[in-house]
Amino acid sequence: MRIGVKASGTLKSPLLLARFRAGPGAEGDARAAHDVVRHDFDLSGVFAVSDTEPLTEKLTPNPAAQGSVRVEGMVEVAGAGLQFTGEALDIGTAESVFKRTYPATRSDLRRAMHRFNDDVIEALTGERGIAETRIAFVRQSGRLKEVWIADYDGENARQLTHDSTIALSPAWAPWGSEIAFTTFKRGNPDLYLFDLGRGASYPFSTRPGLNTAPCYSPDGKWIACTLSRDGNAEIYLVSRDAQTARRLTRNQRIDSSPSFSPTGNQIAFTSDRSGSPQVYVMDVEGSNQRLLTLEGRYNDSPQWSPKGDRIVYASRHDAVFDVIVMDANGQNSVQVTFQAGHNENPRWSADGRKIYFSSSRSGRRQLYLMNPDGSDVVQLTKGGESFNPAAGPRARKRTQAAGPG
Repeated sequence: MRIGVKASGTLKSPLLLARFRAGPGAEGDARAAHDVVRHDFDLSGVFAVSDTEPLTEKLTPNPAAQGSVRVEGMVEVAGAGLQFTGEALDIGTAESVFKRTYPATRSDLRRAMHRFNDDVIEALTGERGIAETRIAFVRQSGRLKEVWIADYDGENARQLTHDSTIALSPAWAPWGSEIAFTTFKRGNPDLYLFDLGRGASYPFSTRPGLNTAPCYSPDGKWIACTLSRDGNAEIYLVSRDAQTARRLTRNQRIDSSPSFSPTGNQIAFTSDRSGSPQVYVMDVEGSNQRLLTLEGRYNDSPQWSPKGDRIVYASRHDAVFDVIVMDANGQNSVQVTFQAGHNENPRWSADGRKIYFSSSRSGRRQLYLMNPDGSDVVQLTKGGESFNPAAGPRARKRTQAAGPG
């Protein structure tokens, strides 16, 4: 049952989040669970959240508040673990829209709360949120750059690669347990794949010259990337078994930063064939190459939105980069960052309601999250330098394969 909650946009639906009740011995857990859920709803881009006290009697219908939501929760000790029961109510009708019980341990209570948040958002909007997703990014320490991974909101960050070299441009596989990235661990910029299940990486493309900017096709069967094995940086499709490499671009300038459309039928990319880096698009076999960006002298890092209706990219003007969002046909480009410093590496969240990006607005590059219109900017990382964010996919259904099809 949906109650008219909008999935995106600047207008947010009101949500009353009650303080979670606690069974004996679970008081601290209830407070921790509430804080996670509050943070998730705040970041969702869907709700305007207000705190309230839990219900002491049955909710009374309030037709004037149609479209508003109330969320109740309770944490109890259950055996050696915990049990959380959460419910979302339509304030207008006083009817229960969603209710579920989640078993959890204290160590994975945060994960259970992420799942509850995504379940509620799906029940109300028809589309899951991103609280269960993760991000990969590059963190720099001195001259070294390594790939890290974190929860969608920057929490629980941990280092993946330990190669004591330079790693760049992480990209998620559609099934969520593999990350492609560029590494200089053997001296050459090579493409490696990191298996999150095994906790280890292995070579994917070690052809002479550049092996950079990986992007998985939606079905996971191909990785688009930039290779310079023929002497010039061109875009290739490499089969995931690494045996087949199809060259898509052919010119004397640099082509890079490929990004698949959600259908897998088109690829957006950066090329300086017109004299300066601009965003182009082509069919997946390399035909019908055409210029998309008509403004800006330096446009780079394009990425298609999950619905395929928009493209986000970084544009340099007056020596500063900012994030731009435009329609997929190149029309209606809008600058959405205005803070001092460089604002780069924009990447859509899995639901298209948010954009990750890196910014040096605080002095050092850090990761940020914002709405596609540039509102509700939140800093996700602190310390060191973090950049090259890559938003992970939603978890696949348990009935789906855990690897490439």
